[in-house]
Amino acid sequence: MKRNASYKRTSIVKRISITNILIFLLVSIFSIAGTLKLNIQYHVSRDEKMMDVYISNTLSSVDNKLKDMGRVSLIAFSDNRVQEILKGFGYTYQEEVENEEYLKNLYFSMISIRDDIKGIYMFNNETMVFYRDSASPSLGLERNVDEFFQVVKSNADFETNISGCHLYMDGFPEGFRYSDTYKNDIFQRNNIYLVRPIRSFSPYEIIGYIALRTPIRKMKDICDEYLEKDISYVIADENNQIVCCSDQDSIGENLADEDSEIYEEITDKKGTFTTKIGGKKYLCAYQKSDYSGMLLITMKTYASIYLEVRELVVWCLLLAVLCSLIVLFSVQKMTRKNLKRLVDFSVEVENFQPDDLINHYEIHRMDEVGILKNSFNNMIDRINKLVISEYRARDQLQKAEISEQKMAMLYLKQQINPHFLYNTLDMIRLKAAINGDAEVSEMLMKLVKFYRLSTRVHSSMVTVKEEVEMLDAYMSLMCYRYSELNYQTEISEEVLGLEIPNFTLQPLLENSLMHGLKDRRYCGTITLKIFKERAEEQVLSIWIIDDGVGISQEKLDELNGYSRESAESIYRTQFEVQGEAAHLGVVNVISRLKLYYQSNCSICYSKNEAGGTSVHIQIKVESEER
Repeated sequence: MKRNASYKRTSIVKRISITNILIFLLVSIFSIAGTLKLNIQYHVSRDEKMMDVYISNTLSSVDNKLKDMGRVSLIAFSDNRVQEILKGFGYTYQEEVENEEYLKNLYFSMISIRDDIKGIYMFNNETMVFYRDSASPSLGLERNVDEFFQVVKSNADFETNISGCHLYMDGFPEGFRYSDTYKNDIFQRNNIYLVRPIRSFSPYEIIGYIALRTPIRKMKDICDEYLEKDISYVIADENNQIVCCSDQDSIGENLADEDSEIYEEITDKKGTFTTKIGGKKYLCAYQKSDYSGMLLITMKTYASIYLEVRELVVWCLLLAVLCSLIVLFSVQKMTRKNLKRLVDFSVEVENFQPDDLINHYEIHRMDEVGILKNSFNNMIDRINKLVISEYRARDQLQKAEISEQKMAMLYLKQQINPHFLYNTLDMIRLKAAINGDAEVSEMLMKLVKFYRLSTRVHSSMVTVKEEVEMLDAYMSLMCYRYSELNYQTEISEEVLGLEIPNFTLQPLLENSLMHGLKDRRYCGTITLKIFKERAEEQVLSIWIIDDGVGISQEKLDELNGYSRESAESIYRTQFEVQGEAAHLGVVNVISRLKLYYQSNCSICYSKNEAGGTSVHIQIKVESEER
C-alpha cells in the first residue's frame, strides 16, 4: 500500500529524549571518573606526607633508644673501679667474686631501668670478665666465648657512629645457650649490638670492650607503634643488612639482594617512589638517619589507598543513581505524552481477540504509529483470507495423515524376512533326523514363542522385557543353527518396564548376523545392551555390537544419513531403493522410530576398534510399568 503524500512523516523516536539521558549519563561517568582520579591523587599525596612523618618519628624513636644504650656504655669510662677491674689480672677467686658482684650491682639497675637493653657483656683484652643478660642464658664451665669476643673486638675497631659505639646485627652471642622460647622467635634471636672500646685515662689505651645487646623486637615494637597496620616496612643498617622488616623471612638478608627493585630507587637520604613488587603496585617512602645510619623504607599498596576512597565511590554512585532516576522520571513524563497513541495501540493489540479480525484501525497521522496501524490492517485482511482456507484444509489433512501413518505402520510391520521360517523349518528337519525328539520339541517351542511374540497386533508398543524375550527366542534358534554363534545380553533391571515400538530390534540383530558374521561362517559374538543413559531425562540407550567383518565407510555414511532425515523422507526411500544392498530392514526400523518419536530418537552406526560394527539407539521415553 502506497503512503498518502498528504501525510507529513514525523518520527516519534526524535520526540523521545533519550539523547539527553545518554549525555547526562556520559557526563556523570566522566565527572565521577575525574573526581575519583583527583581524590586518589590527593590520597597518594597525603600518604606520601604521612609516610614521611611516620618515618621521621620512627627513626627518631630508634635513634633515641640507641643513644640511651650508648650512654649506658659510658659508665665503663667514668667508673674507676671498672677501670681497675679491666686493667688488673691474677685475681684470686674471692676477688673475682667481689669484682663480679660489684659490676652486677653497677649494671643491674641500668638494665632494670633501660628495658631496651637485654644484655651487657664486658671484656678485657683477653677474655670476658662479666656478663648480665635478662634472658638468663647458661654458660659452660669452660666459658668458651672466644668467637663472640672476636666478633665484638672486630666491630669495635670500626669507626664509631652512635655515642662512640659501633652498631652491628648478629644472632645470640657465641658460647651461650638460650632457651627454645628465644631461639624459636626470630625477633628474639636476632639482635642489635652496640660495641664500645674501653680506654684507660693514663695511659690512653684500649683496656677492654663493652657490648650491649637488644633484640630486634624492640625495633618491631617501635614500627608497630608509629606505622599504620597496612604499611609494610624495612629497616637496614649502614651495610644494607636488613635489621627488621614486616616480612620476617628477609631479616638478616642484604637489601640489595633481597629487594633489588627497591634498592635501585634509593638515590638520596630521603624520598618517595612508586614500584611494583610481586605484581602489586606500591607507594614507597624512605629516609636515612644521620645519627645511626639506619635506613627505613615504608611501603603501602595502592589497593589499600583505593579502599580509603571506597566511601567516596559509594557516595558518587549513589548520587549518580539519584540524579539518573530524576532525569529518567522527567524524560518519562515528557515522552509519555508523545507516546500516548503508541501506548493505546499496544494495549489494543495486547487485548486483541479473534472477534476483532473484522475491525480496522483509523489512521490520523502517517508517523511510526500510523505506519504500524496501516500494516496491521493489511495483516488482518490477509489473516481473514488464510483462516478461511486453513479451516477447510485442516480436517482433510489430518484425516490423510492419520490414514497414511496407519498404512505405513502396517506395511513396515509386515516386512519380515519370509526366508526365516523356511530356513528354520529346514534346520528343524535336519536336527530331527540327527537328534531325539526332546531337542526338536524345545526348538519348536522357541519357534512358536518367537512367532507369537513377533506377530502381536493388539498393541504397537511393547515393554523392553517383552521385546528382549522375543529376541532371546530368535537368537536361541540362530545359535541352534550355527553352533559357533554366541549371543550375550546386558539388560538393566530399571528399563524392563519401559515401552518401545514392537519388533524394532529384531531386524537390527538379523542385520548384524547376516552382514557381519555371514562371511565368517557365523562364528562370532553379538551383544545386546540396554540401559538408561541419563536417568533424569529418561533416555533409553540400546547397543547392538558384533565382532564381524565390519562395514565400509560408504555404507556407514549411508546408514547414518537416514537417521538425520525425517520419517516421511525415509518412508519414501523404501519405495525408491531395491535389493539387499539397500538395507531395507534398517530403513524400516529408522522410519518406525521417527514416526513414533520424531526428533526424540537417534540411531548411529559405528566401527569397532577390535573389528565389527555397533549400532547405538537413543530414545527419550516415558516410564510406564506394565
